[in-house]
Amino acid sequence: MNERLDVNAVVEDSRLGAFQVLVLLQCFLCMVVDGFDVQAMAYAAPALIQQWGIDKASLGPVFSCSLLGMLIGSLTFGSIADRLGRRPVLIGAAFSLSLLMYATRYATTVEQLVLLRLLTGLAMGAIVPNVAALATEYAPMRNRIMLLMLVSSGLVAGGIIGGAAAAALIPAHG
Repeated sequence: MNERLDVNAVVEDSRLGAFQVLVLLQCFLCMVVDGFDVQAMAYAAPALIQQWGIDKASLGPVFSCSLLGMLIGSLTFGSIADRLGRRPVLIGAAFSLSLLMYATRYATTVEQLVLLRLLTGLAMGAIVPNVAALATEYAPMRNRIMLLMLVSSGLVAGGIIGGAAAAALIPAHG
């Protein structure tokens, strides 16, 4: 007898288990970090303008490059994840995002900031489609949409957390 196990059918017919909750929680946290970074430049811009002595228009390319990077990253890394697997691409993107966010702290010119935000945008763009795909794959069919929405709300939660952190940290530390 040659029976094959249909993993999709098992996931779709099962109750939400601890492993699935862990995967979905990790996806949510990736979205929180992504949401924080999407908003981080907006929170830091007024202090940067003042400290660097630049005009507001100088930061326009910085904001645009993040969004361009997200577009390119989502189109590119969604396809790469189809071949290599979602987990390695998501882990690589989250690790890269962390390093690039940290490196952004050391930017001293608008040009450096543009490059770093473009690269950060690539990583952010890789996270969103792969989190959505993973959340969809691990969620049982009857809860799939609700769980995907909860995971996706991490993007907004990250922006809120970033705003609260910025309000507390920027006045004290610049």
